[in-house]
Amino acid sequence: MKPPTTETPSQRLAKCLEDQFPEERIAAALSELAAATSTTRSGTIEPDSRVRLAALQLVIEHRFGRATPRSETPTIARDVDEESDVAERAKRSPALRAMLRRLLSEAGEPLDA
Repeated sequence: MKPPTTETPSQRLAKCLEDQFPEERIAAALSELAAATSTTRSGTIEPDSRVRLAALQLVIEHRFGRATPRSETPTIARDVDEESDVAERAKRSPALRAMLRRLLSEAGEPLDA
């Protein structure tokens, strides 16, 4: 019977990859990719910008960490009279009226209706 392992599959894979791809080999490959070129139809040799960019992004992510993705939260400016807006919404929404009643009772305010 095989003893249970405490290693996860990703940890076992990392060990195998460490043997196959030591840091020196990875650094050499990224260095080659950062100098990649391509040959055009006319036979001229030009820098392969896409491959170079991908290699340099990998190097930067490895050295300094992955950049935090940015997300925008849109803001909506409203120039509406908020009291009349709440009143209109309360006319149409029984749930809003119930919530307002609950909030007023929690605040200790007497209810007129």
